[in-house]
Amino acid sequence: MNSAARQPVLSACHGATLVLTLNVPEKRNVLGPAIYDGLNAGLDLALADAGIANIVLQGAGGFFCAGGDLNQLATRAALPPAERAARIELLHRLVRRIRSCPKPVIAAIEGGAAGAGASIALAADLIVAAEDSYMSMAYVKAGLVPDGGGTASLLRALPPQAAAELALLGGRFPARRLAELGVINRLVPAGQALQAALGLASELAQGARGAQSAILALLDGASDQGFDDQLEAEKAAMAHALGSPEAAEGISAFRERRLPVFPTVPSYPSAPLPEFDTPVTRLFGTRLPIVAGGLMWLANAEYVAAAAQAGIIGFITAASFPDPQALRDEIRRCRELAGDLPFGVNISMLPKLVDSDRTAGVFRLVAEEGVRFIETSGRSPAAYLPITRAAGIRVLHKVASLRHAVKAQEIGVDAVTIVGAECGGHPGLDLIGSFVNAGLAGARLDIPWLIGGGVGTGAQVAAILAMGGAGAVVGTRFLVADEIWAHDAYKQALIRATENDTALGMHTIRNTVRALANDTMRELHELETTRPDGTIDDLMPLISGIIGRRAYETGDVSRGVLSVGQSLGAVHRTEPLADIVAQMRLELLAALDRVASLNPKGSGR
Repeated sequence: MNSAARQPVLSACHGATLVLTLNVPEKRNVLGPAIYDGLNAGLDLALADAGIANIVLQGAGGFFCAGGDLNQLATRAALPPAERAARIELLHRLVRRIRSCPKPVIAAIEGGAAGAGASIALAADLIVAAEDSYMSMAYVKAGLVPDGGGTASLLRALPPQAAAELALLGGRFPARRLAELGVINRLVPAGQALQAALGLASELAQGARGAQSAILALLDGASDQGFDDQLEAEKAAMAHALGSPEAAEGISAFRERRLPVFPTVPSYPSAPLPEFDTPVTRLFGTRLPIVAGGLMWLANAEYVAAAAQAGIIGFITAASFPDPQALRDEIRRCRELAGDLPFGVNISMLPKLVDSDRTAGVFRLVAEEGVRFIETSGRSPAAYLPITRAAGIRVLHKVASLRHAVKAQEIGVDAVTIVGAECGGHPGLDLIGSFVNAGLAGARLDIPWLIGGGVGTGAQVAAILAMGGAGAVVGTRFLVADEIWAHDAYKQALIRATENDTALGMHTIRNTVRALANDTMRELHELETTRPDGTIDDLMPLISGIIGRRAYETGDVSRGVLSVGQSLGAVHRTEPLADIVAQMRLELLAALDRVASLNPKGSGR
């Protein structure tokens, strides 16, 4: 048996199209965890590679997918209801990802698509089917009900009576009838579904890919919101599209009476191959599963470009810049320094401290500049996701509790960072530690999750990966990097400090901060103790960001709220960021080797 035959899902590129083939032909490609993992990995690959324009799903052996394995389903009857639901959620997560994919997904159906296989096909944006193929949802014949979004997809695709017939009687709907009902886009002779799907995919690949992504997001969201909300989403998407290079080319081609040649998204050809294959390295196209999070005042073009060159991703902090043009200039400078390597922008929306009127403008500016990644924090980014989706931007949202991580997943962010009580900056009100967050996150989240807070060594990154995390967010450990512009006296103060030299404050205004223990933090503690009902205006003479910036400029660390985390204990010297990352990489590899040595037979038990 060759290696390809053992893979439950095969992937192959045909030009700008990624073809994912369900590869269990002896069982008509019945679904199971291995298929789900393979398809999710394929979607990760497609989203991480800007050169891939669209995806085709097909089944090996002349049959698309027979749905669930009834023998497996029979064994689940003895499981507790919660565990049964958890197994079903594996399918639902996959269907959600297909429906919300920012790149067009085409289902190529030969033979048949049955049960959950039909749900997967109906989740695709376009369907090509052989003339002798069919769809069926025969759940009712086994005393079961549709899952995988089957009922919702049927009602979206079919008239209500036809949907009821398919679900209640469990019979087969021939492809020809489905084509007449508008469910199938292309009806082709048997054996030609893949070829026809690739032709359709090639046509799509020559189109305006950014506009296609925006249209998919609008179509996906239309059924979940009211008409006025959809108008707002369309307004935001259209306003962005009008300023895009695609629109410039499309309008010029129309006026010049020629076919448009739309620009393609750069594929970052000079990016190094990932040394670690995690959802984070695939999402960002980086070598290591480490993220350099935004740092107020400090994360500028030099620092973020250095992170990119070290094999990780960094984020320019938008709030550090006095006006939109300054931020725009910094993004362009970072692109010059980083070349083709990926980088992002941090957009903080902390309640009471950030002018929310500027936020939408910052999102639009970042989209206009072609930045592919955004790190958000503070309030929910839900209102701005139409902008990011229209521009093909991936969003990493930072939260301080698992319950907020679950909400972020529900609104559709691409990944989430959960910061623990140890983190510098804003650890939230719950003050749950990073180790606890990491231990619980895997059971509650389907999207990739990272852990931040107190992470200063590669061994900690290894622990996060072992617990199911996609990577780690590091801040304090990088504050002494040569590329951080702050005064050397500030960096030396961090080197002298230990994990015991931080303090918490601002809890009276429900915006807890962890910072370097200094005169300001002691005065803040006294003020909050004596005036527990104080307002942000009462605290502002102490917590103003201008005071902190002055400390970075002068090296006087006695004043200002200087955000640092408890990983201060891992800060020992100033050195180039690349050297810090290299040391963490060695620590990460050593930790993984230690764990592997505990199970020398590799039994997996």
